[in-house]
Amino acid sequence: MNSFDAVKEQIRTSVDLVDVVADHVQLKRAGRELRGLCPFHSEKTPSFYVNPDKGVFRCHGCGAGGDIFKFVQTLEGIDFAEAVRHLADRAGIDLRSTRERSDPSQPGKPELVRVNEWAARFFRTQLLDERRGAVARRYLDGRGFRDQVTTTFQVGLATDDPEALQRAARSSQVPASLLLAADLLRKSDHGGGFYDTFRNRLIFPIRDAAKRCVGFGGRTLGDAPAKYLNTAQNAVFDKSRTLFGIDIARPIIGERRLALVVEGYTDCLAAHQLGVPYAVATLGTSVTDGHMALLRRYCDELVLLFDSDTAGEAAADRAVATALQNNLNVRIACLEEGKDPGDLLAGGTADEFLGVLKSSVDALAFKWSRTRARYKGSESERGRREALEEFVGFVASAARYGGIDAIQRGLVVNQVAKLLALPPGEVQELLAHTASSRRGRVSQKQVAIGAGGVGPVRVSEDVGQAAARAVLEVLLNAPALYEMADGILDVDLLEDPVLRKVGQRVWEAARCHAGGGHLFLGTLLSATEDEAEARVLIELANAGEHIGNWEETLHCALERIEQANAGREHQSRAESLIRLDRHTDDTENEPYRQPLEAIARGLNAMTKSAPGHCIPPKLRRRRDAAASPAGTLLEAGE
Repeated sequence: MNSFDAVKEQIRTSVDLVDVVADHVQLKRAGRELRGLCPFHSEKTPSFYVNPDKGVFRCHGCGAGGDIFKFVQTLEGIDFAEAVRHLADRAGIDLRSTRERSDPSQPGKPELVRVNEWAARFFRTQLLDERRGAVARRYLDGRGFRDQVTTTFQVGLATDDPEALQRAARSSQVPASLLLAADLLRKSDHGGGFYDTFRNRLIFPIRDAAKRCVGFGGRTLGDAPAKYLNTAQNAVFDKSRTLFGIDIARPIIGERRLALVVEGYTDCLAAHQLGVPYAVATLGTSVTDGHMALLRRYCDELVLLFDSDTAGEAAADRAVATALQNNLNVRIACLEEGKDPGDLLAGGTADEFLGVLKSSVDALAFKWSRTRARYKGSESERGRREALEEFVGFVASAARYGGIDAIQRGLVVNQVAKLLALPPGEVQELLAHTASSRRGRVSQKQVAIGAGGVGPVRVSEDVGQAAARAVLEVLLNAPALYEMADGILDVDLLEDPVLRKVGQRVWEAARCHAGGGHLFLGTLLSATEDEAEARVLIELANAGEHIGNWEETLHCALERIEQANAGREHQSRAESLIRLDRHTDDTENEPYRQPLEAIARGLNAMTKSAPGHCIPPKLRRRRDAAASPAGTLLEAGE
């Protein structure tokens, strides 16, 4: 075990998953587990389970699952390394001696965050300075911003002195290389010197959901060509995955399950001052999948506020498509032509702003009204049909209709049916046809034996694949049985790429524990950064524990694998006979036809079997229950 693995194990034994989850979820005892409302999606009936013995969590509603590191990653929207750092800080474990970097010459994420925090404090002191901050404070007063909101967001100031930050950094012994890496300092194109990135700008510190300062936005106080300037993308800042104000708004968003998305820093401040504390802002980009993935952890509904000009409407279109793809309810609110929330601070009221939000319309209704408006001049049947086809095409594409689950599909169908005043059945056909046309037709493979003769025989791999999965379910719970499977199962032949990767990991872990000992699921999960792989690991462990009768189950599964292997041999022989058939006339081929058909019948009989037939009915029902939402996570067998 290397030093980093040792640190992960130290964190796991020092920090209790239940304590971490309980900071965000009210848990109640449910047998050997604890149950509560999932923090990752909205629900009224608890489907989120924590297993203290296994050190894992699982939501039967949204499918989220993993160990303590995965919980922090998903909740905070951070990567695995950051989750380790976060938990190490909680446990009081020093990571400096174990930190590993792909490029030692570049500062790590913790260093970038620290220098950003230092710069945020420096910019704040500049704004509060009686002399240097006077002009900026008058600007804020003139826009109607109160001290309370600028203090909450820690608004700062970069003066027009191009070396002010550099001098302060030298005084605080902050290296220039760190300022460059954080994009607080840039190289000059003339003379090879450096200059402060932000000059003569109001500064808005940008923090992530974990309240870490990851970058800055600056609004010019002069006549600079760029009205707004953001930190360049780096190891901790990506504007397509970051929302200004999420650190402040997140608790209220989670409580109300509702977020307001506006277009800029000052709009966000204005919304908070006008009584909407669940507002966040994009950073000069359209709403992206990254933004939606972040917001859907905390809410189920979004209100998107845009200017009512052409650019705002185009942005709304893109946002609607992105939100539908992420299964979020979206409403659109539009201000009067050319206005933004900041304008209401000077000449409007909080009630007026709240009234705009209350008048928001459903996103699909918004899109349909705009589509109809474009075809308003055409009263012909053709014009109405074109409007309908455009709208249905938009919905099918935006919602990725063919790839969403049946429940979401039904919700989309019902919503569109009401808008178009059409029967849901007709809408379903329209959407399905449009989605199918966009994907293209998938050719069907020809299988089995034709009525007019003997064709190529194809053996279904379902039997062997399902049996292999059953072996992994057992080994996760009883690694001591590894030697029974050794030499029979080849995990490299698993067809599903995710299951194959998981299988390789489980196989190796079981081999190491074959002499005895407990295969700790949390250890495997901590080495798994891919969410799909973590989910499969938990599903395998859950199903295996519910079967309980591991030795009998393993014996039957291995028998099925051997049968499948024999089937492949039969298939190879059959194909050899078929090749021979193609090179002989009917008379010469006749002696081979009967054995070939017999092989085919045998193979077809094999493919009708299922590995579950090895499992006693009672145990099979328990395993099936484990895979259903009604089952609890890794519950003990009967």
